[in-house]
Amino acid sequence: MSSPAGLPALDTIRRLGTDLARGARSTSLVEEIAADLSRPFGVDLAIHYELPPSSPALRLHSAPGVPAPYLGTLRELPVGEAVCGRVAERAQPEAHARVDTDPDERLSLARELGVTAYASFPLGSRGNVLGTLSLGSRTRAAFEQSELFVLGLAADLVTVAAARERDAAALDSALAAGAKAMERTANLERALVTNRVIAMAIGIVMARTGRTEQQAHLWLTEASQRTNRKMLALAEGIVHTGSLEL
Repeated sequence: MSSPAGLPALDTIRRLGTDLARGARSTSLVEEIAADLSRPFGVDLAIHYELPPSSPALRLHSAPGVPAPYLGTLRELPVGEAVCGRVAERAQPEAHARVDTDPDERLSLARELGVTAYASFPLGSRGNVLGTLSLGSRTRAAFEQSELFVLGLAADLVTVAAARERDAAALDSALAAGAKAMERTANLERALVTNRVIAMAIGIVMARTGRTEQQAHLWLTEASQRTNRKMLALAEGIVHTGSLEL
C-alpha cells in the first residue's frame, strides 16, 4: 500500500533542502544524493554535467561512483548526443530500464559502466538549462515512477545550487523550482503517511473479520460513507483503538 519511495528517501530531500539553504554547492548535493539513495533506490553512481553559457557541449562537473578510468571519456559531451546531451537539448528527463539488454547506442557508455537502470534530468527548463544530473543503478532493472519522482525533486534542488553558482539571473527561476520541489515533497510525504495508516487499518479489518484485502478495503470505504467520516480519520481510529465499533 505504501509508496516504494518511502520516507527515508524523503528525509534525503529534506536534508538536501536544508543544506541548500545553508549554502551547499551542487557538488556536495550530488554526492549526498548518490550516497543517501544507494540503499533505498540502489543508486550506484551519479553524473553531473554543467552547460556553460552559449557552449555547444556539456562539461563534467562531478561523477561520484564512476571509476576513474572513465572520467576522461565523460569530460565533455556535445549537446544532443548520448542520453545526457539529448536531455540537455530537449530539457526533458529520460529514464531507461534494462540498459544491459538495450541496443540503443546512446546507452553504450552506461552499459560499459555496468548500469542496468538509468535516469537523466535537465537542470533547469528549456532556454535556461544549466546542465544535467543522471543517476544509475547496477542492481536495479528499472527505477519505478515514484522513485523517478523523488529523483526529479533532488535534481530540482541541485538546479538551485547550480544557478546560485552561475548567476543571479538563473537563480530566480531555479528558486521557484526548488520551492515547488519542497512543496511536492511535503505533499508526497503526507500521501505516504495516509497510505500507511489506511493499510494498517485494512490489515486490522482483515485479521478481525477474515476478509480479503479487497473486501477489507471495500468495508472501510463503505464505513467511511456510512458514518460520513473521511477514510483517514476512520483508519486512524481503528489503528489507535484496534476496535471496529464505529
